Amino acid sequence: MKTFKTISLCLILSSVVLSSCKNSGEAQKKDDAPKAEVSEVQVPEHYSLPAELQYAESETYQVEDKTYPLYLFDKIYPIGWSKDGKLAYMEEPADEAVGAYFFQFHIYDLNTGKDVFTWKPEEDPMDGSLAQMFEDNKPLFESKLKENSIVPQQFKLEETDAKMDKTMAESSFLGCDVVKAVKITRGGEIIYNNENNEEYNGNLSQDIAGVLKCPYNDISAIMVKTVQRGYEGPPHVYSFYFVKDGK
Repeated sequence: MKTFKTISLCLILSSVVLSSCKNSGEAQKKDDAPKAEVSEVQVPEHYSLPAELQYAESETYQVEDKTYPLYLFDKIYPIGWSKDGKLAYMEEPADEAVGAYFFQFHIYDLNTGKDVFTWKPEEDPMDGSLAQMFEDNKPLFESKLKENSIVPQQFKLEETDAKMDKTMAESSFLGCDVVKAVKITRGGEIIYNNENNEEYNGNLSQDIAGVLKCPYNDISAIMVKTVQRGYEGPPHVYSFYFVKDGK
């Protein structure tokens, strides 16, 4: 009887060990499975209308019993990334009481800090919409997006450990403090350094809104939100620019 129990126990243990080895082998196969290479990313035949990316909060102010917006916004609609660090987006610049619709299309190279392609209407229409502008110019936009290998993405602003140091100084022209110099650092490394000594410098504020990460490499776009003084005071205008972080 003892011999039978011993044999049974050995068979059970052997079964457990074999099952464990099989599961381990399957897990190893999954870990060793080839990951999607960047070269496998496909540029689409057609592109969809992108969503707006919120980068700043709206505020209001009151005059007597009336409420007014404190800020207008240059709106951004990111489209996608290329493998070599180009960011494509559409922009609706704010209308400062002009009564027109403003639109711009950008393919921005983070490596050079310049647009490789930009487009806006020859004349700003009195009314319009992003959807209509995108549809009317879709053949041109899609050809440029494909030419630069832009792949659509779902965008969100993420946190970054980059820090901004600002130098403020009083503007004799405006009679208020404005941003005269900006330096962005991360881990002791200077990523961006800029001074603005223009006589009319209406830059009331600059802050890091977050970062947009390219999924194909270590390049990130630090998004800086700026507040530009309104032509005659409030509402002021929130705008943005990008700074490259990573290689």
